[in-house]
Amino acid sequence: MQYRLTYIITTFNKSRYLRHTLERLMAARQPDEEIVVTDGGSTDGTVDYLQGHFAAGRIQQFVSEPDRGEAHGFNKAIMMARGEMIKFISDDDAFAYPVIRAVTDFALANPQVAAINGYNASTQIEDLTYAVVKEQPARDFQLWLETKQPFWMIGLPLMIRRSALPLTGLLYTNTKFPDLDFLYRISTSGAKMAWCTAVMSMHVSHPEGNFNQMANKARELEYQRISGFYLKPKPRNPAQVVRDLVEQAKRPMRPAKRAFFDRMGWAQVQNPEVFPTGYVPTPGEDPLDAVYRVCDEFMAAQNAVRKLDFIY
Repeated sequence: MQYRLTYIITTFNKSRYLRHTLERLMAARQPDEEIVVTDGGSTDGTVDYLQGHFAAGRIQQFVSEPDRGEAHGFNKAIMMARGEMIKFISDDDAFAYPVIRAVTDFALANPQVAAINGYNASTQIEDLTYAVVKEQPARDFQLWLETKQPFWMIGLPLMIRRSALPLTGLLYTNTKFPDLDFLYRISTSGAKMAWCTAVMSMHVSHPEGNFNQMANKARELEYQRISGFYLKPKPRNPAQVVRDLVEQAKRPMRPAKRAFFDRMGWAQVQNPEVFPTGYVPTPGEDPLDAVYRVCDEFMAAQNAVRKLDFIY
């Protein structure tokens, strides 16, 4: 069967997060879309869980075997994909499926576009009261349109055209940041890209996440290695280092601070990229149920007030 869109997921021992992400995806999937899952040989019940959904026809392709990491798993899924468009789905984040479907319509009507990116939101499991939607990636994309200066952003919103793979290539397997390398490479390959003005995805930061499993120094060195290959290296800004450390220290205190300011009736200065989610704890609600409910509600609220458009 020919599909318009293939969702590809790679996972390894993240069963409790995967269940939330995959349940939402299976509920959103349309008959002309397929789900391909590559598991790296999990030992936490993931294999039986996926096998059951595969047997029931809720996922269309599935393999579980040892792999060489996330990029290797995604590459296997890309090779299995039958849809003209391919959407990367991480096993512990949230996605705006109505927007993804609109992006697919746009891509199929514009066959010259090889890849589409868009806005990504983010929240953190330890404080669901706010989320961030950064504007810098949109500015970087606009600069790329004008000057072809290489750029990157988080890979969660990314969609690629399967027939463009001979130009874009697969993901590089010898890196912990395959999306960083892949997006830099696409922006230097001559491939045509488009930008979606809606929020396409939402990152959930949690201690078990791939990014958070890496030490800060290792992350910094990997970022410098990859960006240095595509760009003229820039010295690390000491002021930004300080701001990052202050931000990490302030994050756990924010809920109490907001509650205190509200109680006192004091105005609070807000970063324009930071938005309240409206989250109020519900007694008895499973913490992960709350996380993904907040993500779904936040993306829907954002996209209700953002004009869906494409820049290319």
